Amino acid sequence: MNKKITAKTGSRERRLHNLGRLFRPSSIAVVGGSQAEGAIRANRRAGFAGSIWAVNPTRAVLAGEHCFASIEDLPYAPDAVLLALSPERSVEAVEALSAMGAGGAVCMAAGFAELGAAGRALQNRLRQVAGDMAVLGPNCMGVMNLFDGIAVWGSDNHIEPLGECGAALISQSGAFAYGITNVERSFPLGYSISTGNQAVIDAADCIDAVLEDDRVHAIGLYLEGLDNGNRLGAACWRALQKGVPVVALKGGETPAGEAIAVSHTGAMVVETDLWQAFTRRFGIVEVSTPKALVEALKFLTVSGAPRGARLCAVTYSGGLNGLIAATAPAHGLTLPQPSDEGRAALCAMMPETVPVANPLDLNVPFSSSSGISAENGESIAEGIANLARDVSDMIVFFLDVPRRDDLALDATWLPSLQYLGDVARELDVPCAVAGILPEGLDLQLRQELINAGVTPLLGFADAMEALSVGVQFGQTQARLAGRTLPRLLDAQPADAGTRMLDEAASKALLGSYGLTLPESRSATAEDAGQQAEELGFPVALKVLSDTIAHKAKIGGVQLGLNSREAVEQAVTDIQQALTVAPGTPSAEKFLVEQMVSAPVAEYVVGIKRHAALGLALMVGRGGVDVETYRNHRTMFLPLIEDDLTEELLGLGLVPETLGYTALRSAIHAVAAFAEAHQDSLQALDVNPIIVTSQGAAIAADALVILS
Repeated sequence: MNKKITAKTGSRERRLHNLGRLFRPSSIAVVGGSQAEGAIRANRRAGFAGSIWAVNPTRAVLAGEHCFASIEDLPYAPDAVLLALSPERSVEAVEALSAMGAGGAVCMAAGFAELGAAGRALQNRLRQVAGDMAVLGPNCMGVMNLFDGIAVWGSDNHIEPLGECGAALISQSGAFAYGITNVERSFPLGYSISTGNQAVIDAADCIDAVLEDDRVHAIGLYLEGLDNGNRLGAACWRALQKGVPVVALKGGETPAGEAIAVSHTGAMVVETDLWQAFTRRFGIVEVSTPKALVEALKFLTVSGAPRGARLCAVTYSGGLNGLIAATAPAHGLTLPQPSDEGRAALCAMMPETVPVANPLDLNVPFSSSSGISAENGESIAEGIANLARDVSDMIVFFLDVPRRDDLALDATWLPSLQYLGDVARELDVPCAVAGILPEGLDLQLRQELINAGVTPLLGFADAMEALSVGVQFGQTQARLAGRTLPRLLDAQPADAGTRMLDEAASKALLGSYGLTLPESRSATAEDAGQQAEELGFPVALKVLSDTIAHKAKIGGVQLGLNSREAVEQAVTDIQQALTVAPGTPSAEKFLVEQMVSAPVAEYVVGIKRHAALGLALMVGRGGVDVETYRNHRTMFLPLIEDDLTEELLGLGLVPETLGYTALRSAIHAVAAFAEAHQDSLQALDVNPIIVTSQGAAIAADALVILS
């Protein structure tokens, strides 16, 4: 690759067009050696009918394909390219491919931004030379289109035929995507996409691309972090408007996880409270484990989201019924009892010894000439339909079926499941069979259920979470219906330095935006007593400092002072406390402030900054114990009024709550200040906001940090 060609930075629209070429190519080039052979074998085995070209300057043949000596020797610009090269040679190859008009490339090499400054510089170079090309990676496995039998992927892989309905998995981790693709079976996966460091193409681009394919019925995300919240949010919003659920699993939450995420893909990690606020804002549903992600995508793809939370549960175990009843509420599921008509019809079929209830224990005979029996699948289906009709939004048969072998132990149970697809279609509700154990359903049975439109779920806990995800998606659609695309404030990287304002300066800024404050005066050690006397007792005395963030914890605050002498003694006490506290300056300036009378509750309102997500507002229970209670709610700016109402309700606050209106006004004042200073505001803490018996909300302390 001696030819020096400089590509120009491309537009997102052209890149998205080329991403479609990468995902659904008619020509594929593989550049590299033995690591690239697997992709050739996988595509040929899957029946890929397009052109496959190998590029290797030292080999004549690669996996049975004639090798071209260089990229420039290719017959024409390929739609998709797999680059199994070193980091430096990958950049050179992308430059050459972009110049010739290639559609997209998978850059497998690691050694970019995840390694530090030198790697970031190389990754920036890759981004610059990509031009209009859609480049996945670097540090990724690539993309598999299992709908069409296409693998632009860094290894050989199982590619099994898929029908016209499947899920798309978009993962920053290549190993995560590889494991699901090669290990999970009877999982209708249409696209498996590994994004790696996301230098050019990110998860948002991939969501937009798969939404162009109507065969995609659900999208799964595994993210270690993100770099552009507005773009990812907008892509997830488009999915929501199209009725395609986006289900996400996020890594990197703990300090150890964050360190691994940064070293793995260079990802910008998002704290849990910010991530949850992000998912609520843009209609994303979360899961807690990799297996729950698979089961949720499977349920949404095969059966679709239920219209409500009413679960009709059927078992062959009274003990299991107790577990279902105990677990359902935590997953937002209800267990409605049958209608009077349904109960009468079911009682007429069932033995008198079997209670008719939901969950239903099918403690029925194996054979019967007159009523329901285990060997008569049609009678089982009729009984389930009677139980669920008009009262249920989904039906799940919880059952472990013995594996198929010469013992034929499964034959006893198979009739019970034979006509579940008919019940689902008759009642027009999602239907699933959930194995209690992860291996509770045989592979062949799972595929037969899928063919019948019934979802095979594996493992009780993950099955229950999958059902909950389906319910949450429907609730999310209803909650966000009629809204326009929300946005986040742009958050450019902060300047290197920050400055903390003292309490008086912080309050002066916030007060100009409508935050209600106690009357106060700045003072020296010498005149603090006189200032307090003029202000009127009782007062609070606080050290004024632009370096001490938590004054009360080091003895820098004295409350409820009722005389000049008490104030003067408090000055001495604060000065002595700061002398003892390590690393604190001496107390030279003070704030004398009227005490807030008749307090009934304390709250905290704060602002957090995230480079990819902008400014987030936190509101919760306040005072010195704010970190102990940890009962707070987070939402992004600009505020959305319905979201604010919902988050306050989550704190137990309703319009009738004393001080509700004033607290809400205080929140708006803080939000207005934050939006006006979005370029420089790094953090903000108003704690406490004291609600009084008269319904006022008064900010007793404040801290602002600016860049």
